[in-house]
Amino acid sequence: MTVAKWVCACGATIQSSGAMPNPSEWLMISDVAFDQFEGQVDSEAVYRAASHAFRCAQCGRLHVFWDGLGTDPVVYSID
Repeated sequence: MTVAKWVCACGATIQSSGAMPNPSEWLMISDVAFDQFEGQVDSEAVYRAASHAFRCAQCGRLHVFWDGLGTDPVVYSID
């Protein structure tokens, strides 16, 4: 099941649902995965190949779902 919202370590709420496009969501794709696409590209296929990251608007931490939105994110904080 996909998480719709969760609390960052700083106490702010982050949402994966709501406004579209989501202002706190970033899509990341490796150079190798991106290189698999050529010619006319289906944007949905690129979306499915991407990892989802959400930036906390309050503290800047990145919550990255490397293995899909159904898994726990890896959280990165600013030094």
